[in-house]
Amino acid sequence: MTRPAPTPRVTIVQAAEPKSRSLKTASVNLRDLTILIADPGTYTRRVVYGMLRGFGANRILEAADAADVLSALMQQKIDILILDAKLPPQDGLAVTLAIRRNPDNENRTLPILIMTSDAQQSTVKEARDAGASMVVAKPMSPTTLYDRLVWIAFDRRQFIDCPTYFGPDRRFKIEGYPTGVGRRASDKTIEVSDATEPNLEQDDIDSLFQAARAGQNE
Repeated sequence: MTRPAPTPRVTIVQAAEPKSRSLKTASVNLRDLTILIADPGTYTRRVVYGMLRGFGANRILEAADAADVLSALMQQKIDILILDAKLPPQDGLAVTLAIRRNPDNENRTLPILIMTSDAQQSTVKEARDAGASMVVAKPMSPTTLYDRLVWIAFDRRQFIDCPTYFGPDRRFKIEGYPTGVGRRASDKTIEVSDATEPNLEQDDIDSLFQAARAGQNE
């Protein structure tokens, strides 16, 4: 007599509860939040930096590669990470996996906004499977960035912890934008499939953090 396969362990992790407000009239106060921009291009970092300053942010850090990101995360608490999908040396999705799958990282549940010049549905799915909170296409306008930041600030999704995934609940649809501008014609509803094996082994994740620690000690 065959026995049914055991059900994978799934744990619900409660992230910090956002303030309850109507998304149609929502706004975010970025002052005193520490925001990390991670992109290999100086121009892109400067553009995003200028947008954030325009939104009132006054604590903005920059990183050009994965080692800089992980080093910053080990030194202080980051409130929002804006991360390029192609960040060297591996890519931004590998960095996202490293952050999400490290149980000792106090920034494990921080909001991660992935920037990508390839906004195909397959790319969005890969970002969500890595644990990204939101994906935005490059180049982006100030309005688009602000919309995504509002979504992140008022995101009430629980975090899912199972053997193959740690991150926000991926059963998620975009149903309109919290600033009241409505849904854009170019936006598509995205439903992400069940968990798949990560494209980064645990040894690789550990090596990323070890490399960042080694850089701190140099």
